[in-house]
Amino acid sequence: MSEMNELFYTNPYLREFDATVVACTEGKKGFEVVLDNTAFYPEGGGQPADLGTLGEAKVSDVRRQNGVIIHFTDKAFEEGATVHGGLDWERRYDNMQNHTGEHVLTGVIRRAFGYDNVGFHMYPDRIGIDMSGELSDEDVRAMERAANDVIAADLPVEIGF
Repeated sequence: MSEMNELFYTNPYLREFDATVVACTEGKKGFEVVLDNTAFYPEGGGQPADLGTLGEAKVSDVRRQNGVIIHFTDKAFEEGATVHGGLDWERRYDNMQNHTGEHVLTGVIRRAFGYDNVGFHMYPDRIGIDMSGELSDEDVRAMERAANDVIAADLPVEIGF
């Protein structure tokens, strides 16, 4: 379920935002920054984390740990400071399209074969989808065409939890 501070769910097209630093500690991957709100998507559901900046700091990773979203940065921040966040929008938008495309493809596979998606992985150069059954090369091509037909129909996309 989305929290009020998860702007990536409430406004997925938001590219910039302002937030207050709730906590900042030094960790193994740089500084671990917690904000009162964020547009940075944390890695999860097969989708990689957003990258970008908080002020002049580079955001190299974003994770949800114990219910808290942590931004890994190369600079420290004082608690209570206001920071301006900016997403690497090209990466975010590409990930959004790929993730939605995965749902479309697995939906047509489920409709045609009854198979469930049991794994989803986004890599820089490809996407992997694990289904609960086998598809022939011919089936894969047919499902690709079916998914492209759904996309070409320009149907509305609904986000649900």
